[in-house]
Amino acid sequence: MRGDEVTPHAGARGLWACGILGKVHGLRGELYLNLSPDGLEHLRQGADFYVARPDEHAPEGAERLVPCAVTRAGGTDRRPLVRLDLAATREQAIALQGMELLAAGGQLDALPFYRVGDLIGLRVETAAGRLLGEVSEVLEAPAHEILQVRAPDGASLLLPLVDALVSIDAEAGVLRVVDGLVDEPGAEPRRGAEASAGAESRQGEESRPGAGAP
Repeated sequence: MRGDEVTPHAGARGLWACGILGKVHGLRGELYLNLSPDGLEHLRQGADFYVARPDEHAPEGAERLVPCAVTRAGGTDRRPLVRLDLAATREQAIALQGMELLAAGGQLDALPFYRVGDLIGLRVETAAGRLLGEVSEVLEAPAHEILQVRAPDGASLLLPLVDALVSIDAEAGVLRVVDGLVDEPGAEPRRGAEASAGAESRQGEESRPGAGAP
């Protein structure tokens, strides 16, 4: 979800990634859409659409959102085709290649979202309260977004931004990670040794005559 980019047209709603505009198909401006995670659902559920274009007058890497309409959506679920009102010819479609198509509104307004700016700087801790660091960056990945966390010792930690694994307390400024997702320093080897010892103990009990008998 692209919550860091909001225009007056999008208001305070979240912007959801549909995918990257790819290879041109035919002569009427259609393009293949290289889907983002859940991009097909965002395309189907959205009511308003935007293309993220590089902004020549903004700092490097900044983008400008251009409102557009998806006039046709076809192809297959794996390789969807879209036609935008920004391109009526093959040449105009070529100019859109590599840009990101974003959706907003419609059923997407009912989905919870956080802007990237809301996540940067959040304190990160486990459910038990152990400090892991603070969010330094949000990275895009094929399956889901990744949180880059800067640990107190300066090390970098990557955490998946998945509802089942992390929860966000915006008022407290804390992002909590389920216990067990991140090992405590030195804990993994110790657990491995304990698990090995436990397995040997169980094997020994099972090999003794009458083991488990009342």
